[in-house]
Amino acid sequence: MTMLADLKDAPGLRLECVARGADDPDVECVFVAERLLDLQNAPSKSVAVLGSHVCAAADGYQFDIALRMAVGRGVAALVLSEPSTPPLTSTSVETARRFGIAILRQTDPVNLADLVTTLDAGLRGSAELALRRAVEAFQRTTAMAPDPAAMVEDVAKAAAAEIVVRSEPDGELSYPVEVDGEPDRWVVVRDASARSRPELVLVGRLLADTLTLAADAARRAEELPIRSRAELLSEILDSSEHGRSELLRRARAMGLTIDGWHVVVRIEHDNAEELWREEVAGFEARQLLGRTVLDAVRSTGGTWHLAWTERSVLVIRMCRNDPGPSAGAQATKSANQALQEAKRRFPDAVLYCGVGTAHSGSLGLINSAAEARAAVAASRTRNRPGVAMAFDNLGLRRTLVEWYASHTARKAIATVLAPLDRMSNSKAEEAIKTLQVYLDNHGSLSKTAAALHLHRNSVAYRIDRIFSELDVDPENPDDWLLLQLACRARGLA
Repeated sequence: MTMLADLKDAPGLRLECVARGADDPDVECVFVAERLLDLQNAPSKSVAVLGSHVCAAADGYQFDIALRMAVGRGVAALVLSEPSTPPLTSTSVETARRFGIAILRQTDPVNLADLVTTLDAGLRGSAELALRRAVEAFQRTTAMAPDPAAMVEDVAKAAAAEIVVRSEPDGELSYPVEVDGEPDRWVVVRDASARSRPELVLVGRLLADTLTLAADAARRAEELPIRSRAELLSEILDSSEHGRSELLRRARAMGLTIDGWHVVVRIEHDNAEELWREEVAGFEARQLLGRTVLDAVRSTGGTWHLAWTERSVLVIRMCRNDPGPSAGAQATKSANQALQEAKRRFPDAVLYCGVGTAHSGSLGLINSAAEARAAVAASRTRNRPGVAMAFDNLGLRRTLVEWYASHTARKAIATVLAPLDRMSNSKAEEAIKTLQVYLDNHGSLSKTAAALHLHRNSVAYRIDRIFSELDVDPENPDDWLLLQLACRARGLA
């Protein structure tokens, strides 16, 4: 902000006060009036320089009228460019005093262009000064101070301007500080003389871009341990029992409460291929989805960690002690909040979500993940995207998953289906599906053929081959039940 008194004393000017206003107003720009009527277009807070024709009429009533125009426009001061300007009328002097507008006169002969240029330089500084300030501000921004607030303060001081950071834009000179491609804060140049100082446009933009880079660097530094933990948890969830001990040791060394209690929330993106056909774009979007979900659940309280499995995002709440019976409901509430935030960031995404119950220990983590997967499957069956479904609400399906989650049950299933698993992936999947439909239809070849859209003889051939591979007795009810449970539980795994 430049005060009129500072401008009057600027180097190269010889101005005397002909009529003093009541205040010392701030000045934003210089305006030239070659005719009296030009003053009706003068900007507010401007210094209006009057040409020779206007100065010649300074002792008449027309000047009094023009002076009132200037008062109405909010002009800070009038400058009479001619030293030979006749004395003002008493009415003009009284009007200037009453309404707080100063009238100055150049005492030495000077070209009008030189006078305007000198006033403009006094208002916003010379081009050399502006460049020096811009260079100093640039050096402060490239220093990458660890404290963003300190950087803003240093840059504002170097630029001799009022520069602040706000949550919302404020005026023309507002520049976004982006996080994940969206404005998070705004660098605002609030200096009154900003419009007459073009270097502040560069300083504001550079500062905003520098703060964006600093925010990205801070995000990457914060995400490094998050990604490391996420990768380790993903490995644990995908590992076999024999290879899990070393992973658990690493988890404990990393500070994860792997021996505590766990509640898993699973979110599956149903139309990722439609939205992101390019692999790189899809990968970046899934990473952003994971960060969005993790930030959202963390805002609800508790200790949460991120993990990945296949194309799903998992967030895991870990507690050192038993969180109690309300843990599932609390996690479901957090998951719904995360879904809302994810929907805001990805409005076209179709998301299905399932929430497991609280279990203890590393096996409890795997059990809760299995429950969350079963809840997602139920959510798909009931066509309820965008809503977290708790495993507690699944009824009989929950009992099946709880049985499958036990070590004894998984071992029994692996043993009984092992001959089919030794086939190729496609043949094993086909065999297990055929077997499940056959068992569900109580051994009816006709109903099985209708359900699978196959000829009855084809089904008979498949069933004979399947039972010839399995070490079970199809006439034994216990074996029959074990096969039914194994096929259903395999579908949940």
